[in-house]
Amino acid sequence: MNNIPRMRTIPKAYEEIKKADPETDFTIRALRRMVNKGEIPIVEVESKRLINLDVLFSLLFGKKECYNNDAINPA
Repeated sequence: MNNIPRMRTIPKAYEEIKKADPETDFTIRALRRMVNKGEIPIVEVESKRLINLDVLFSLLFGKKECYNNDAINPA
């Protein structure tokens, strides 16, 4: 069962970024902006917006092929 996505709310995802790099200049405001612009895919569950940590870190590393954007945001 190690293929279960590590889903986090925006504040928890930001905590993981800070844990990985305590000196980061990346802000929670920037993360929220990226989510609101659709640059980071989310899953909405009731009132929560969840981010897959593996996808988030891949996107921050510049690997846009880490997910199928058409499957997440169908036209």
